[in-house]
Amino acid sequence: MKYFFTVIWGIICVSVLVYGQFHWNQQTTAVKAVQPVITVEPYEQEVDTYMELAAKWPETAKEQLKQSLESKQPFKVLFVGSSSSEWEKVVTQALTANFGSNVIQTAHYTYDQTTKEIVAENKQLELAAEKAQLVVIEPFLLNDNGPVKIDATLANLTKIMAAIKAENPDTTFILQPSHPIYLPKYYADQVAALKQFARENNITYLDHWKAWPATDNPDIKKYLIEGQKGQEGPNEQGYQVWGQFLLDYFINKKAN
Repeated sequence: MKYFFTVIWGIICVSVLVYGQFHWNQQTTAVKAVQPVITVEPYEQEVDTYMELAAKWPETAKEQLKQSLESKQPFKVLFVGSSSSEWEKVVTQALTANFGSNVIQTAHYTYDQTTKEIVAENKQLELAAEKAQLVVIEPFLLNDNGPVKIDATLANLTKIMAAIKAENPDTTFILQPSHPIYLPKYYADQVAALKQFARENNITYLDHWKAWPATDNPDIKKYLIEGQKGQEGPNEQGYQVWGQFLLDYFINKKAN
């Protein structure tokens, strides 16, 4: 009888061990089955979002932005222009709001000088020192209007860009004209020449004049400071038109 109970007890122990092992295997398999499958890393999603925001930028600038995102280094945008470039505040605020200051950094230089004076004083060197990946230039056409002929303006602009490129060969440039005025004469020729210069050198040209009333339309005066056909600069309404045009370019609405 004692032997019988010993055998029975052994069978029970083996059965418990076998059942326990089977139950453990089932539990382990169940845990493995519910593990989530991650197909896209969160950081990759952020990069895609930023690239969608920059969809309208020049291809070279987009490539630099992507490299900056992947290396987690800030991308710098430099705005250069005359004192009439108040639009820059609106644009920089929007860039910071949409990208974040850790993704995009901005700098802004304004000069109440001609391109001849800027180059003579080596102001281009302080622009180059910023080592920006994207430089947006409004090349002082109204400052040059009269004292500096357009050929000299474009030659000075070339010197400014060359100095910037010397510090950062991968810099991308964007050109845009100064604000329009009512019934321009020689100034219209300057703007046309700048547009042609951009085309010939494969530089992006932001033709914000398309967003204003035509220069022969008296309504354009509503967007300019009174006096001398508006050469003093845009008024608040004019800056809104100019700034909105640039916002639509620098921040792709479809990504929001």
